[in-house]
Amino acid sequence: MHVSLNVVLAEDDKDYQDIFNNALEEVNIPTTLTVVSDGYELMKTLRSPNAPNYNIVILDINMPKKNGIECLKEIRKDQALSSTFSVILTSSQDPLIKESAYQAGANLFLTKPINFNEYVETIRTILTSDWRMNLPIFF
Repeated sequence: MHVSLNVVLAEDDKDYQDIFNNALEEVNIPTTLTVVSDGYELMKTLRSPNAPNYNIVILDINMPKKNGIECLKEIRKDQALSSTFSVILTSSQDPLIKESAYQAGANLFLTKPINFNEYVETIRTILTSDWRMNLPIFF
């Protein structure tokens, strides 16, 4: 039996989408990745009747139509989605944004790495986090 994590990435920057996908291949953990480009599309995807049970949602903060924090709050208020392991992956290092993310219900807050090898390790951290516990993880 082939077991795969279902992950959705909400990222509006095509370059970061490509980097994420390439780094994910390097991690070599069976993963089915769905990529969306904005917050509205994310929520529509998560609530689709045909949506798989996503194990992990990875959100950028700055996205069009609905930002990552707004999406996170909406995820936490939705009974069907509220226990989904949610990760903020952003270029921002602002401690206030980090605090806002955790207050909105993020389980993990990570800054986008500068080089590819660090990106691979960041994705490995996300995919091997104990997401089943659904607790905030602080770094």
